[in-house]
Amino acid sequence: MRKKLIFIMFGIVAIAAAVVIYNLDAITGQWKFDQMCKTEGGPRFYAAVEKNAGWMVEGQDTYDYQWPFSFNHIAFVRYQDKQGVQSDVQADGYVGPGQRKYIFAPVDASRQVRYKFQFRYESFPNDHRFGKAIYEVTDLTTRQLVASYTRFSYQWTKPERVILSAPTGVGCWDLQSELDTFFNGIYASGNKK
Repeated sequence: MRKKLIFIMFGIVAIAAAVVIYNLDAITGQWKFDQMCKTEGGPRFYAAVEKNAGWMVEGQDTYDYQWPFSFNHIAFVRYQDKQGVQSDVQADGYVGPGQRKYIFAPVDASRQVRYKFQFRYESFPNDHRFGKAIYEVTDLTTRQLVASYTRFSYQWTKPERVILSAPTGVGCWDLQSELDTFFNGIYASGNKK
């Protein structure tokens, strides 16, 4: 009876060890992900931003010119579309719930652009389960970063290990709360977090 109990206990320990070993990369990946979220993630403010200034964006997608208007108090956004046409875009009210109305005008060279908004997504070259979305605001007069928001994403399990490659992704922080802090805090005096 004692030998049978030892055999059962050994079997349970062996199964638990096999599960941990099989998922060790996911467990260490989750720890790495948590550390990145704590040390590098979230909104950061480095200098105060002037209200009612001109902004520019580098991207040419429709959403690129819309991002800066999330900050409010934007005079205009200088935008170049995929055909190379430049415009000064202004937001003028709403056309529906959460849908801004945008007015495109030819570039007015007398209006100066003060800030640049940039969004980019980076995947990690050594482990494609990790990703990083970065929103940055740069002061064009000083060429310094004045605000940033970083959000990491992580696929806990490698897609080839999951039935039908079902996603197991997570992102750090409460996305809406963190974005609200970023967009609403941009005009406050600069502080590191």
